[in-house]
Amino acid sequence: MTTLKINQLSKQFESKKAVKEVSFSVQDGECLALIGPNGAGKTTLINMLVQILKPDQGTILLDGEQISGAREKIGFLPQYPAFYGFMTAVETLRFMGRLSKMSGKALEARIDEVLRQVGLAEEGKKKVSGFSGGMRQRLGIAQAILHKPKLLVLDEPVSALDPIGRREVITLIEALKKETTILFSTHILQDTEEICDHIAMMRRGEIVLDKPLSEIKREASTSVFEVEFAHDPEWWFEAIRKSDRWIRAERIGTVCRFEVKNRHEDGEWLFIEAGKAGLDIQRFENIHESLEQIFMKKVSE
Repeated sequence: MTTLKINQLSKQFESKKAVKEVSFSVQDGECLALIGPNGAGKTTLINMLVQILKPDQGTILLDGEQISGAREKIGFLPQYPAFYGFMTAVETLRFMGRLSKMSGKALEARIDEVLRQVGLAEEGKKKVSGFSGGMRQRLGIAQAILHKPKLLVLDEPVSALDPIGRREVITLIEALKKETTILFSTHILQDTEEICDHIAMMRRGEIVLDKPLSEIKREASTSVFEVEFAHDPEWWFEAIRKSDRWIRAERIGTVCRFEVKNRHEDGEWLFIEAGKAGLDIQRFENIHESLEQIFMKKVSE
């Protein structure tokens, strides 16, 4: 079991309190996204987690022990990983491995393994100076997982990448979820929805949301329903729009949209009536707020 527990963590720089009594946990095998606008305190929090910064107060426990004694259990990719351009990918990983007290045949075998895992097996003998941004990030992830950490921490892993590089890294993170517990920070909400299980949202140094993504989506249900038919539903819509169950009803082509007064009762009634119409229903959907809408509400509160 790999469980990270952060309790009442704070950090102040002169008069600015960058992180304010933050508490949350990451469960074994979970992928948690730490999201928030620029300046929310995400990088400061991560730097305390990987022991670049020392907290002013609070505790960080990994598998029940203080984080200071669990350094070897953590793999870290900073937002802007730095490499020696004159080294090849293999030489870079060999150098990093030795810093982690790895050596010999075991290190060489692990280097081959992680290069295949991150899709750089054919580039192992090429100098890092010729790597694209996406290749550098994948090499950064390779060094972070080289020693088989129990917790992988990624700080804005795709923020500086073009769409191709971003897709490469997201696909890699998705695969790594099967092997290790992951915490990554980002302000790209599409990435969060795609790969994470849990969200911790920061604003002005504080956690303002800490829930599983599935629960956030469930709670984001609105009172709006859409029914899409295969054929023109004008006659059905004109008949049903007269009901007093709607706050608003509108039709655009084959899509009928209703804002109901009672989400559960009126939504169920609408579903039954749509089925009675005898028309081919392509889609019946309760519209949810997007993660971006939730994010904007939270950061503006």
